[in-house]
Amino acid sequence: MSACANTPANTPVCRLAAGQIALHDLRARSCVIAIEGDLQLAFRDHSLAWLGEALAPTSLVLREGQCFTVPQRGVVSISALQIRAAAFALQASRPEASSRARPAHVARQLAAFLKTTLRRAA
Repeated sequence: MSACANTPANTPVCRLAAGQIALHDLRARSCVIAIEGDLQLAFRDHSLAWLGEALAPTSLVLREGQCFTVPQRGVVSISALQIRAAAFALQASRPEASSRARPAHVARQLAAFLKTTLRRAA
């Protein structure tokens, strides 16, 4: 489990009745935050997908007040661990601001590499 930023005021809170399961398709680095009660999370590890159906889903318990950062994109099953209801919030991962500048950065690095290589060859 890892630390997540505080949930903004506009982050919706999802409530689960006892025995209810919620399925969410989450992006990598999204946070699941247990607001009330304990949660049971289950998801499949894509790095072990070659095992097929022989692989049991990864399961973990999220205590009230804790958060979990989803390591990869995929469907996460969220259920209340206790007989009483639970509540959680989902905080989507934010695309990095530098992702827009990434192609330009790569182009500059490539130009510098080519310049150095041509200088050595001359």
